[in-house]
Amino acid sequence: ATRRVNIVAISLLGVYPLSCLKSLAALAPVSLTGIVGILITCVVMTMRALPGGMYSSTAAVNYLASLPPDLRPSFGVTGLRSAKSLLVLSSMTATAFLVHMAGPEVYQTLQNPTLTRFGKLSAIGFGSTALISAYMMIVGFLTFGGACKGMILNNYSTLDVGATICRLLMGVSLLGSYAFLSNAMKKAWYEIFYKGKEISDKIHYRTSQFFIGILTSLALAVSDAGFVVSVTGALLGSALIYMIPSFIFLKSTRRRMSEGSLVSTRVLTVERYWNKFLIGLGAFLALAGAGMSVVNTFFPHLL
Repeated sequence: ATRRVNIVAISLLGVYPLSCLKSLAALAPVSLTGIVGILITCVVMTMRALPGGMYSSTAAVNYLASLPPDLRPSFGVTGLRSAKSLLVLSSMTATAFLVHMAGPEVYQTLQNPTLTRFGKLSAIGFGSTALISAYMMIVGFLTFGGACKGMILNNYSTLDVGATICRLLMGVSLLGSYAFLSNAMKKAWYEIFYKGKEISDKIHYRTSQFFIGILTSLALAVSDAGFVVSVTGALLGSALIYMIPSFIFLKSTRRRMSEGSLVSTRVLTVERYWNKFLIGLGAFLALAGAGMSVVNTFFPHLL
């Protein structure tokens, strides 16, 4: 099947049904599959990166011949074209932490939900995500160098059974993630356009169809996953990670200080200045990161 046929089939048979779920409790097995898939992917990528691995020219059996030229390992050919290119990387890494909108739902479905337990969950989740993301980038680069693609599993041969299993497990994980994002997005949509109204099944399903339709159309038109990840991370990631939480904090503390329920202290003043700095930093990263992602994809000769 062609790429477009596969996208439509996955949207109709996987993404749309999961996005129609009203409760995320049913996705617990999918989340577990995602965690297992990431760990297995780390192991497989590590084995492939070892000296004499299956993607090394010195290996007795390797998959290099089955790879097109643009996917074969490339070292010492193209270095960092410009320090500005690091903005593309920062935009991509922001996507790994783009889950803030699902925070309330996760908190509400947490067993014995308390701020302390939610804080521990957030620390473990974000901390492990940072370590795993960095590790995968390092191992991927040690294997393929400058030939690394935006979706690193695309670099591995279709004859590589281990990589194929990783693709399957990661596919299940990615498929399940749409439900989390769709659920958060629809709740925000209802708050804006249906506030105070009862959300019927008809509205629920039509909204799901509307969002999945837009998503599928974009997927059919755009084929570079790296470009999508970098632009999304730059614009939405910077807003959700740096700017929106800071705006909420500043407005909340200002309101409580005016009501007299919060005392202005030196620590609070410093924290408010820090949040203002984060807003400015987020705006810079959003504009600069998105701009550099466009240049890197469509005008690489300018770097």
